[in-house]
Amino acid sequence: MDINHLVSEIKNYYKEFEYDKLIVDYIFTLQGSYNFIVQYEKDNRYVESLVSNKPIRSVVREMAERYEELKDSEQKFNHVRIEINIDGTFSDKYWWDIGKEHQDLFDYANVFFQWANERMMSMIFDFEKDNNLLPTQYDNDDELEYLSSWDSGVFTFHINDKSELEYKIVLTKDGVERVLEMPLKDYFIKGILKHYHSTNTELSNIWKPWNTMVLKSPHNDIPSDKKDEFVSYILE
Repeated sequence: MDINHLVSEIKNYYKEFEYDKLIVDYIFTLQGSYNFIVQYEKDNRYVESLVSNKPIRSVVREMAERYEELKDSEQKFNHVRIEINIDGTFSDKYWWDIGKEHQDLFDYANVFFQWANERMMSMIFDFEKDNNLLPTQYDNDDELEYLSSWDSGVFTFHINDKSELEYKIVLTKDGVERVLEMPLKDYFIKGILKHYHSTNTELSNIWKPWNTMVLKSPHNDIPSDKKDEFVSYILE
């Protein structure tokens, strides 16, 4: 990334108001998305820009590439501030905001059940389709249509004493339960273990200890405000 080119593009594009200084902030989440905020400072008064950065977005995004390159190094950052003076001189500062990191971890952990539910529904469909376990019918166009094999499910994930994932999948159709023996994808196992680790370490001051997560799936998306109804965290 060429910081001088980035500064030049920003200075040449943002001309909504007179200013003594342009203040540019990049604020990154742990997943790598970011807010890009530009403010005009004049006589110690601040006005935030309302224009889209789309015309220079390819240059603006170069900072996100730098974030990805450095996120696992000692030079990692999640906040960047660039202050551009009217004469074109500038200063840039990069730092790691621990408070924001903690909030990002909590926000992600708090909706993790939605990701887990969506991934489980997808994996179950693919597995049952590949193993001829789905009921089928032909539609009006004489094309094969796959039907649902379950109405609801209970997914139990347990982290044992060896920090390994044990799990059980129980599906219900028309009131009849069955256990589905299905391997989980590696990325999903890593996701569960990472969720377990972060909530029991970095978030232990606000998240109760647990080693078993029980997810009741309605075979549909779960609204965020229904978490307590569909998800339980238990310490066994």
